[in-house]
Amino acid sequence: MTNSAYIIIAANLLPLAMTMGGAWALNEILPLYWSESAIIGFFTLLKILMAGGPIAKLNNRRGEPTEFTPQDAIPGGMYSALALGAKMFTAAFFTFHFGMFMFVHGIFLFGFVLQGMHLGKATVDPMNPNLWLHYLWAVKWGILSLFAGHAASFFMNYLGAGEYRQARPDQCMSAPYPRVIVMHFTILLGAFVSTAMPAAGPVLVFFVAAKIFADVHAHLKERARAAQQAPAPATPVG
Repeated sequence: MTNSAYIIIAANLLPLAMTMGGAWALNEILPLYWSESAIIGFFTLLKILMAGGPIAKLNNRRGEPTEFTPQDAIPGGMYSALALGAKMFTAAFFTFHFGMFMFVHGIFLFGFVLQGMHLGKATVDPMNPNLWLHYLWAVKWGILSLFAGHAASFFMNYLGAGEYRQARPDQCMSAPYPRVIVMHFTILLGAFVSTAMPAAGPVLVFFVAAKIFADVHAHLKERARAAQQAPAPATPVG
């Protein structure tokens, strides 16, 4: 495993320890992992803006990326004006799309799951920002821990190892969705199973551990994909 993978594991030890100790339950774990999705989205936005690889052109009829070929792509580069404009458009689209995903998921989480909406009647307004902040503030140290883990990976791999040089904005934009969906499916499944069982603590600990495993697997897969995109070292002449 890479050093950044160990950092990701270390960043997840706090929520695991708090869950094992019984200090955190669903009211803490679910908002914590919702906030981690926002953290992943933040660093994805930075990756899109700093990507130096070529940019797939858009289909004129549908406005969708065409099948990517190096011959039919906008040249990349950190300081290319054309590439910068394309990256700004990609970043704006990602912000809107991922932001809507986070917003709808947040309403479902803070309103339906944590506050218990029944038969269309909410006990509180699920769009009240004070409600969201109440849950997020309770896990502020966990949020800082996860942010530090993702920040370390960003600086060590994307910047330090030079992954940004070959990174394509369209790939950066689509990369977080499988990881976020698997993460939330795992923990929501754990939430439903936990509420259905009398001894919910051990079950929730198991699903938190499963989430960490899925997180590390996705991290290593991302590193492997970046390594494949890296240019081959030049062969010495003579």
